[in-house]
Amino acid sequence: MNKTLRIALVLVLWLATLGALLLWLTSGEQVRMTLGAGPANSETFALTTAITETLNQNRSRFQLDVFETGGSAENLRLLVAGQLDLVTIQADTPVPEGVVGIAKLYHDAYHLIVNDDTAISSFADLAGHRVAIPPQSSGQHASFWFLAAHYGLDASEFIALPMAEAAANFAMVQGQVDAVFRVRSPGNAVIRSLIGNHSMRIVPIEQSQALALQQPAISAGTIPRGSYRGYPALPETDLPTAVLDRLLVTRADMDDQLIYRLTKAIFEQRSELLERSSLAGFIGPMGEDANDVVHTHPGARRYYDREKPSFLQNNLRFDSAALYTLVILFTALLALRSHWLRRRRIHMGEFNHRLMEIAAQVRAEDSHEVLVNSKHRLLDILAEVVSDLDRERVNQEEFEHFSFAWQAVDALVRDRVLLIGSRPQSTNKSGVAA
Repeated sequence: MNKTLRIALVLVLWLATLGALLLWLTSGEQVRMTLGAGPANSETFALTTAITETLNQNRSRFQLDVFETGGSAENLRLLVAGQLDLVTIQADTPVPEGVVGIAKLYHDAYHLIVNDDTAISSFADLAGHRVAIPPQSSGQHASFWFLAAHYGLDASEFIALPMAEAAANFAMVQGQVDAVFRVRSPGNAVIRSLIGNHSMRIVPIEQSQALALQQPAISAGTIPRGSYRGYPALPETDLPTAVLDRLLVTRADMDDQLIYRLTKAIFEQRSELLERSSLAGFIGPMGEDANDVVHTHPGARRYYDREKPSFLQNNLRFDSAALYTLVILFTALLALRSHWLRRRRIHMGEFNHRLMEIAAQVRAEDSHEVLVNSKHRLLDILAEVVSDLDRERVNQEEFEHFSFAWQAVDALVRDRVLLIGSRPQSTNKSGVAA
């Protein structure tokens, strides 16, 4: 081995080792991400805190930092500005271009809580009353005014007071407001603490299917009987309302592999998440993009589709029929080709048989005239084969084999002609050549 080759091999080994080392270092690199989770006393904040603690402690190569925010509207503003990497939003919050989903966290439900001594039995009855509504930075704020528009309530017909949950609870207990509006999961702890042993009830939100026509993120749902008090049950029956998803979203330009790993880590550690938050049991995949208001990030979609049947699996019956048909066609083509080759062999065999007949005749023939005729017959046979070669009834290889036999018979004819020509002619008694 010369010196140059040895140096080249050493360089290749060093480069391979360096590449493997870099790959190992980058694969173990911890990624730091920020997450906006809404108010500190919200269930969303509690769930996302459980997610971050679980992922941070389980060598998932993520370091997530949760930040308190004002709600969905503020979350989206901070996300688009690049100040946060991940945020939670209500599914009915208008999403700007470039924001995509990672996972559904749990279901939210519209709640309208009123004091028992009011005559409010539907959302439309809020006219003339004071209502505590969520702050403007929250997606719940927009949800309230969406409902008001649907029921034909003008802002001048009632007094809407934006305030934080704690302030709204206090105002409700003190009788300073007649109703409180929230978008929270059934059984929400803050709503439970508000109702407590006070004389309050939850008003049904009717016409959910009509609401869904205007806002596809909404669907019909219920607040189960006894969600906020077992005895006497509150609500007394399963209460109809509008429900929607709470989503974990990010920017579309986030790295696909990074979001794939994050999604994988969340779903693979759900059992540990459940130990920290019961809401983790509701974490689920995003729906198909054609059916969801918020599209799914490609990295998360790749994780959800990892076990999805391939195109071939989905069309197994068609594929089997197509394969069976192809096998039949291929077999038929092979049979046709075999038949065609057999006919060609028979065709060439006829030519060779005629050559052998001429050869047998010439070996026993002493007549110069017959030998000359045999020569003409050989030329006729050659002309036929050349014609078949032009029409591709004979291939080049078959023609070469035929040529070898033809030349041998032709040489035999010529030799016989020369031999007969060299013999002395016999004469009869009168001196005339025989």
